[in-house]
Amino acid sequence: MIDEDLVEAVLDVAMSQGKPLLAEVRAETIESRNIAVKSGVVSSIVTSKDAGMNVRVVLPTGIGFAGSNGMSKAIGTELAKRAYMLARNVRLKHPVELSSEPPVRTSWEVRQDRPLADVTIEEQADFLKGVDSAVAKSKVKVEGRFFEIKTAEAHGRFANSDGSRISSLLPRVRIDSSLVVTSKGESEQSMREFGGTGGWELTEGWDLEKALVDEVRMLKTIIDKGKAVKPGKYDLVCGPEVAGIAAHESCGHPMEADRILGREMSQAGKSFVKPEMINFRIGSEYATVVDDPTIPGSYGYYAYDQEGVRARPRHLYKEGLMHEFLTNRETAATLGCQSNASSRSETYLKEPIVRMANTHVAAGDFEDDEIFGSIKEGVLMHSFTEWNIDDKRYNQKYVSREAYFIEDGELGLPAKRCALEITTPGFWGAVDAVSKTVKLYAAECGKGDPMQSAAVFTGGPMMRLRGVALK
Repeated sequence: MIDEDLVEAVLDVAMSQGKPLLAEVRAETIESRNIAVKSGVVSSIVTSKDAGMNVRVVLPTGIGFAGSNGMSKAIGTELAKRAYMLARNVRLKHPVELSSEPPVRTSWEVRQDRPLADVTIEEQADFLKGVDSAVAKSKVKVEGRFFEIKTAEAHGRFANSDGSRISSLLPRVRIDSSLVVTSKGESEQSMREFGGTGGWELTEGWDLEKALVDEVRMLKTIIDKGKAVKPGKYDLVCGPEVAGIAAHESCGHPMEADRILGREMSQAGKSFVKPEMINFRIGSEYATVVDDPTIPGSYGYYAYDQEGVRARPRHLYKEGLMHEFLTNRETAATLGCQSNASSRSETYLKEPIVRMANTHVAAGDFEDDEIFGSIKEGVLMHSFTEWNIDDKRYNQKYVSREAYFIEDGELGLPAKRCALEITTPGFWGAVDAVSKTVKLYAAECGKGDPMQSAAVFTGGPMMRLRGVALK
């Protein structure tokens, strides 16, 4: 358990350092376990217990952050002094301002029907071996089989000089799979992530044995029967996985306020978006992208961000218009708005920065058969094996893992390594139909220097894009 009196004592020290605009203290304990199985054999088991705290001090001159993997009054005092010195020694061109946010006193946690701590290492290893065995018996030649379970329970205590006091418990489960299928002298690879917040019960809903057996059979079919796409313009149906990566990369990242303000330029890149572009048309009326940390059980779930601001859904693109940037308290003040709770960090040792949570295309009004029905010649890009995008998040490329030709409204032969190269306005402007059914996928998003990984969901419904260039 985290000593709340210790957190209060360290906050008192931080507040005594030169009358800061804001002082924050966060203490955290994390119990984690990673188990890997390679070709049916347990290849690694790692368990760890971590505990530490950080202090952030905000002065008009700058912001200072200091963290340590220990919790004591002496450590906290040293962190408070260090954070103050860092903030005092910064000389920014413009004074630091923060959005005014109401203080919060609450405790929140994610429910676990079967707590992760109650599941033994042996049971987790046997679970992975069962998945591996099912894939091995699939009658598909799978040269590489690798599976890994990652579980973690994070207890947190946050306090700031505005009066917020928040306790939290966030359990996460993630399973990664890497599969290499060979046939006819060729190979295809699949890397999948399954994840969520909650207990061990989450793994039962993923039905991994069926999902991954279907995956390797699909890869073999792509190799054996797939045909290349003749370069040209086609109608394209993006499956939920492709819709999700596009939403994350060409909407979520460029709508991060720190990128927009140029503060990520030397770390994670820029953005083509400018502060004055709220209500700028970026796509068709069917293009709505939401980032929502509050989706129950989602991999990117949280109730309050790490500045103590209550989480809520954020409409980034709304009916084709840029609607809302992702902000923390500092960037919100610069932009003249309130924080929308986008401040996150990977661990207590790293400073919270503006991050996505669960970024996805919103559901539309079309049935699946309506999406396909009017297409004379096109492609369904169901999932992707490769993507890349420039540092302004404007020019991008997506290459299919699973794709099929569409002829007169019907799915035909597999399409092999179909590639879409397009701009962000070109992608969202071509959307003319979105289906009703949303599917979401776990992922890890990297950003910052030092690099931070954030648990997120991506996804969406099927989307139809008219007349885009494929090859």
